[in-house]
Amino acid sequence: MTDDTKVPERKLRHKEPRRASAASAPLAIDRGSVAANASIDNPAWRIKRPPDRPWPFKAANVSPLQWWRTLLSDAFRDAEQILLLTTVERIGVLHGGDDLTGALAGDAAAAIGVAFSLMPIEETTLTIDIAMTALCRCALARNAAAALVLAQVIGLTGLDHGLATELAASWYTHGLRYSSNPRKFSQAEAVLLTAFQERHRDGESA
Repeated sequence: MTDDTKVPERKLRHKEPRRASAASAPLAIDRGSVAANASIDNPAWRIKRPPDRPWPFKAANVSPLQWWRTLLSDAFRDAEQILLLTTVERIGVLHGGDDLTGALAGDAAAAIGVAFSLMPIEETTLTIDIAMTALCRCALARNAAAALVLAQVIGLTGLDHGLATELAASWYTHGLRYSSNPRKFSQAEAVLLTAFQERHRDGESA
């Protein structure tokens, strides 16, 4: 990414234009094994993907700004997390406002606020990719709330690869893993699944 990556003003709900680059805030690198992010036991999360078929996306073949919607949480190892952070730090923002600036700097509350302000996501634009990458950065820094919101946004967005539910499940599990209150965090599972199922029914009936 270069500094010519800009966020259009009309896409975000902010009052004052401001240009800023993200502050250097190192990610809390997760050195756990892939098994630590195993699938949730609830079968409602699963999709009918053949068990012998590998995940169709690899970090090397996708832009870092698209990783939030293509890679499972356990795909973000040291190299991917460092590259994601470097990408975020190089983004120049026009008219994004303080919330987006804070989100890109690693402020989880700001990143969550920006993500919610863009819902529902009708189309995955550059603006969406930047905002959601900022949220992904916070989730990878072991912020459970950011991971939960990322799971929610992914599950409620019409991604073109048809793997949104499995992708959302991986981020939900990631957030649960680092939650300070796992019991309360897990209460969101039923709400998320209900919302996903309703969206899928609406899509089928449309």
